[in-house]
Amino acid sequence: MGELALFSLLTGSLGLQSIAVSLWLRSAQRRDQALLEDEEEQLTPYDSKETIDPMDEKVVPKDRKGNSDPRLVGWEFKILRSPQDLFRDSAIFRRVLEEEAVAGWILLEKLDDRRLRFKRPIAMREVLRADLLPIDPYRTSYGQSSPWKRWAILAASLTVLLLPSYLGFMLIHQLINRPAESSSPLPQTSTTP
Repeated sequence: MGELALFSLLTGSLGLQSIAVSLWLRSAQRRDQALLEDEEEQLTPYDSKETIDPMDEKVVPKDRKGNSDPRLVGWEFKILRSPQDLFRDSAIFRRVLEEEAVAGWILLEKLDDRRLRFKRPIAMREVLRADLLPIDPYRTSYGQSSPWKRWAILAASLTVLLLPSYLGFMLIHQLINRPAESSSPLPQTSTTP
């Protein structure tokens, strides 16, 4: 009876251990995701003529001083994301920059191999017609996500969770249904010739 309890404890705890590890990994992913979102929300300050106040008298010419149309001043920003590390490849990176430049976007910074931050003047909305561009000027994702990876991860997760349970069940089932050898008398063997 003791070995039965020990086997069930060992096989049952494998499922509990996998759940505990998955919860720990999920919390680590949430922390990383929160850091990425914080990084994306905070623009890196750059000291250049583009970031100077456009209504400053020293910067704005006298003929435009009274013009405070917000479409003529300011920038709009976007972050282009990739499901894989596509921007590590220099050929793909150059192609993305060329495609975005057609829509008026200027690379502001490369956050990592999956995210690029772009900016463009707000006035480009009316200068370029979106229906004539080869790409959507406001796209935020590049490349195709691979659904087979998601299915493979799901299948592996289910296997890791269900296999120990099944094996534990089969082990306990065999131990319970095994004939008790200790309760039956052993056959007598004769040692005399």
